[in-house]
Amino acid sequence: MSCFPSQMDKDKIVIDYHIHTSLCNHAKKNMEAYVQQAVAIGLREICFLDHLTVSGDGRKNSMHPEEVGLYFQAVQKLKYRYQKQIRVRAGLEVEFSPHHVDMIHKIIRPFSFDAIGSSVHFAGGKNIVSKKEQAGLSETDFRKRCMQYIEAMEQMLACDYFDIICHLDVVKKFHGRLPEDIVHKFDEILSKIRYKNLTVEVNTSGKNHPAQEIYPGVDLLQKCLHKGIEITLASDAHHPDQVGQYGDQMITDLAADGFTHLAGFCRRKRYRIPIEMKERCS
Repeated sequence: MSCFPSQMDKDKIVIDYHIHTSLCNHAKKNMEAYVQQAVAIGLREICFLDHLTVSGDGRKNSMHPEEVGLYFQAVQKLKYRYQKQIRVRAGLEVEFSPHHVDMIHKIIRPFSFDAIGSSVHFAGGKNIVSKKEQAGLSETDFRKRCMQYIEAMEQMLACDYFDIICHLDVVKKFHGRLPEDIVHKFDEILSKIRYKNLTVEVNTSGKNHPAQEIYPGVDLLQKCLHKGIEITLASDAHHPDQVGQYGDQMITDLAADGFTHLAGFCRRKRYRIPIEMKERCS
């Protein structure tokens, strides 16, 4: 397989651009099991996007920076081994750390990654994806946490080491759909994403969380469409059984909402994969 898909490949829109590995210390089974599952369910393209956290917070749920080379080579071996069955991409989900941006660049630079995602899991000194720290917050405290998260996202968007925004509104994980006024506060974030020509992942893992909604939610996803922001599809799989989860339904929903294509990446260059519902339903 070449790096960029042929037109025939592009007509097969089943992809998953956010898959983890056991290197992050909280995903199950080996990397090959994820590829085999993707092949078994008919995916055409996947991207490993495992955690890289370089600061103190969250390091226990991340590969060590010294493991990045090992990880990259492991993906390359799978890419070669399964090249006749599926396209395997190599990427990272980098935790934003405002004081370590130079280090992040230094770690990424030696490797020909296909896509780099970036995310915020810590805001206001709190782990926003921890049930222990977030469940049961009062409405006032939740709104405060949302504003801290948005501020961290604004700082992240001032950097240029990444291609994809991971789980855009994950701050809602334990609280359900965001209040309308908080959704509006994401407008400037989305404008910056569009200005920088970045991609937002449609992360289906939120359906398994207390929020019971994708990241970003329907309201923010519509704003992405209206602003012309590119999207890709992501399961955030931490177990092979989660690869491609809810993907078929999301394709149907995205097409109904007016999206015409998804984004794929090769060596940090983005390409479009058409959403051809007629092809899938024939």
